[in-house]
Order: sequence, then C-alpha cells, then structure tokens
Amino acid sequence: MTDCNDVFKFVDGPASYNTGEVFFARLDPLIASTDELLNSIYYLLWFPGYFGFNWNALEDCLSDFCWITEKKIIIVHDRLPNIPSDDLKVYLEILMDVAMDWMGHEQHVLEVIFQEKDRENIKKILIS
Repeated sequence: MTDCNDVFKFVDGPASYNTGEVFFARLDPLIASTDELLNSIYYLLWFPGYFGFNWNALEDCLSDFCWITEKKIIIVHDRLPNIPSDDLKVYLEILMDVAMDWMGHEQHVLEVIFQEKDRENIKKILIS
C-alpha cells in the first residue's frame, strides 16, 4: 500500500500558489457534512452539471478534469473536513487513488495539500 506521505503534500500554515499558473481550490475549513463537502468540491473544481454528488461521481470527475486548462490542479485542506469517519476514510482513499493515477500524466497533475498537524491522523485513518 502506498504511504500518504508519497502522495499528499503536508504544510505548516496556509498554502498559496500563483493562481495564474495553476487551478487552485481551497476547501472551506468549516465543512461540517458530507453533502457540504461534495457541494464545495463541485463548485470549487467547476465539475460538470452531470456530477452525481456521491463518492463514485467524485472519483470519476477527479479522474477526468477535461474542462480545466491548467496542467496543475491543487486542492488545499486547511483542516480535515468534519464529516463522519467512514466518509472521511472514503474521501481520503479517493484523493490518494486519483492523485496516484495523475502522477506522471502529461495532461494534468493533481496535488492534494493538508496541514502538517493532520498528517498522523490521516495516516491512522487510511490504515484503519
């Protein structure tokens, strides 16, 4: 199994990039439900109208990005979403899977950023 340290980027403090060169999405740190998370990602990443607002649809859209012209796509989490633990595990697994799939791809690169303080918690969630 791939370690999250090999896939996710962990930072201290706010992450920032030149938004003219990357497609940058910062998730609201106050997300308090799975529905809020899916809605937020839908709007932040400009998902197509056919997005189904479920985990399968999330994985499908994160694996496509044909509507985004920038090569690098960055999803920043200033804190872990406050969603049920089972859903959080599914969400993290989807992010890991799609980020690994985009590695070495010519069309896009997906970078997923979390806070350093969340690293150990993410590792525990993913191995549970």
